[in-house]
Amino acid sequence: MKSKEPGAIRQLFAFVGESSGKMRFSIFLAVLGELFGMGPFLMVAVLADALYRGTATPMLVLPLCGGAAVCQIIKMLLTWQSSLISHKISFTILKNIREAITDRMAKVPMGVMLETPTGTFKNLIVDNVAKLEDSMAHFMPELPSNIAAPLCSILLIFLLDWRMGLAALVTIPLGTLFFAAMMRGYRPRMENYMRSANEMNSALVEFVNGIQVIKAFNRSASSYGKYADSVRYFHDSTMAWWSQCWLWNAAARAVLPSTLLGTLPVGAWLYMQGTLELPLFLACIIIPFGFMAGLIKFGFALGQLSYMAPNLDPIQDFLDTPEQRRPEKPVKLGERSFRFDRVCFSYDGKKEVLHDVSFTARTGQITAIVGPSGSGKSTIAKLMAGFWDATGGTVSFGGQDIQNIPFDQLMGEISYVAQDNFLFDRSIR
Repeated sequence: MKSKEPGAIRQLFAFVGESSGKMRFSIFLAVLGELFGMGPFLMVAVLADALYRGTATPMLVLPLCGGAAVCQIIKMLLTWQSSLISHKISFTILKNIREAITDRMAKVPMGVMLETPTGTFKNLIVDNVAKLEDSMAHFMPELPSNIAAPLCSILLIFLLDWRMGLAALVTIPLGTLFFAAMMRGYRPRMENYMRSANEMNSALVEFVNGIQVIKAFNRSASSYGKYADSVRYFHDSTMAWWSQCWLWNAAARAVLPSTLLGTLPVGAWLYMQGTLELPLFLACIIIPFGFMAGLIKFGFALGQLSYMAPNLDPIQDFLDTPEQRRPEKPVKLGERSFRFDRVCFSYDGKKEVLHDVSFTARTGQITAIVGPSGSGKSTIAKLMAGFWDATGGTVSFGGQDIQNIPFDQLMGEISYVAQDNFLFDRSIR
């Protein structure tokens, strides 16, 4: 399957609305904070050089220590402000996504709402959207900021001594290899995780909603068994995925920050050869400690990017559901009779439920639609109520094609009693 990750980012930013400028400002603050965060490492390097040359005095040491503390405080404030802005924007995006979903619910065929399990919509509006929050709040500002400071630090080390620069990067290929092993099979495993979570939620909603019928017919064991099986599958598949990742994740986290594996032996050898001064040796050991933390965060930010698409795909699929278009202005209706003229209908666009159906249900008369289970009786009623549009032929009411009648006007003319009922949690009054 082709990855949709670039599309996922564009889709998310489509919901930013008027907050796009604030997001850019959040990214700027995050980058600036990371640059200030490199200040203490540089000042430690300067202090090490002064100690080596014997020029360290209280007049030099105190400003360096104070400057390091100030840089750390500024980084904390900038990062805090950036995180505050990005979280506000992420919740704005979540609000806009949920509003878009509910708006689409009002416009898609009513049949889509009736035929889709309640648990699916719960997953869509609550779970899938909520799982995007952490990725958006941290991914958008942290991805650029966690690459800015490391790049500046790497450039500085190469300017000091290109040999030590290469030595500082020696753990990156090995750490990248571990990350690649951890991400092996990520997309199908994530899709299986999302699917099993959705099935578990749907089974739970079905079990709770049908508990009265389950108890009345003594079907507790079989009905609960379906829910228990979905929970067990979710647990087993998730644990299988995580157990594959744990070792590689731990290895990557252990190896990547260990820049001393390269800088210490190479630096010691160069120092003993007399081609590297001790202050430069110390500086090239200290500075990598700062940029590796940013690179690790950058790697996990990329992992969050992969986490976005599986959660956003079902949301976008629902938002792409074709709308039922109806006019807004009421139309003039004649005799309040329904007329089916060679009507065909298919739920999936493949298998027809109704084929070439024609009849007239006249006003003032009782028209009964009789047939075995699955013959299309409920489908005919849903077409009459406008819950679906016929895929062929014409359904007319009052001499008008119902696709030309506004929903409000049609609902004001007919009554529809479904097989399943729903009561709102409020008083009859």
